[in-house]
Amino acid sequence: MNLHRKTLVLLHGHGVDDTIWDYLDAALNDAFTIVRPNISLFTFCQSVEDYAGELHRFLTNATIQKCTLIGHSMGGYIALAFAEKYPEMLEGFGLFHSTAFADDEAKKHQRNQTIDLLKNHGTEAFVKHTAPNLFGDRFKEIYPEKINAHIQRYGKLPAQALIAGIIAMRDRTDRTAVLASMPFPVLFIIGMQDKLIPFESCIELSGYPKQSYPFILAEAGHLGMVERPDATARMINWYLEKISSI
Repeated sequence: MNLHRKTLVLLHGHGVDDTIWDYLDAALNDAFTIVRPNISLFTFCQSVEDYAGELHRFLTNATIQKCTLIGHSMGGYIALAFAEKYPEMLEGFGLFHSTAFADDEAKKHQRNQTIDLLKNHGTEAFVKHTAPNLFGDRFKEIYPEKINAHIQRYGKLPAQALIAGIIAMRDRTDRTAVLASMPFPVLFIIGMQDKLIPFESCIELSGYPKQSYPFILAEAGHLGMVERPDATARMINWYLEKISSI
């Protein structure tokens, strides 16, 4: 590992694995050391705090003492729990299609229905059901083969690991105070067509940190790294260069 390069940790969301970042790697790893933990197979974590503990163990074993942590969706929830417990390890932070707000009752009910779907019908049925909601309308129209590839790729993840992740997401607490206490600017990447994390909610959230850099992907849904990889890489590069100069 090049000790002179900054370390960027990209933490994927629920229902995918670290390969979701493949589209970004080529655009980012020239300037930064990219670390992509894979949490998609974990069946033993009961909470986002448990996942954050595993992330800490992973980074410690990799002798990473300082990093910028960007979490996508559930990865953002874990990243916030990590930031709360291990703030000394962070020199930058980003939420990518994610939020610090807790689930409301309607969302918790939806999570429980999804757990039932996984228990009764398995991962492939879950991925087929959720995949259409992950992408913006125009992307789905132009690239139906990429939606099918997504289903083929992630329809093989273990159902028990997916259920563990849903329980952790459902039961997480509000962490807006963690955002508000961050000593450095916070990056927000927001999908205008995101059906899972509402646009207005993300804009509100970006007001919590002392300083924030919200970027909007106008035609992206919940998977900007797949839908708009070039624009996403530019946003992350800009943010990393910005905080490196502070």
